[in-house]
Amino acid sequence: METAGNVVRRVILVEDDPGMREAIRALLVRVGYQVAPAVDGAEAWELLARGPRPAAVLVDLYTPRMTGHDLVARIRRTPRLAVVPIIAMSGERASRDRPAAEAFLEKPFSREQLEWALEQVGAD
Repeated sequence: METAGNVVRRVILVEDDPGMREAIRALLVRVGYQVAPAVDGAEAWELLARGPRPAAVLVDLYTPRMTGHDLVARIRRTPRLAVVPIIAMSGERASRDRPAAEAFLEKPFSREQLEWALEQVGAD
């Protein structure tokens, strides 16, 4: 019998800065998530295309190859993925051109802010 405690909550983390990616990955693992890291939107798209649907996508808006903006637009256009909650993040203050994401985190952020965003999008 499967209980809520046995459900694996998988998050795709899109962040091009290795130090920031590791710090966020460690926060996510600490609060009970399995993390699939990606350095940019293109790598994240490959993970989304071949893997199970994640509990959420945490995406930096400014990455090489495919930006977070482009990844969010592609996810929203894909029926299988359109319902996946997205948390956008950026080092820039509240950007006027935010994508269609359910939550936004300004980097750097605390574990509490990350947990709040995950709860807000229903990935908790």
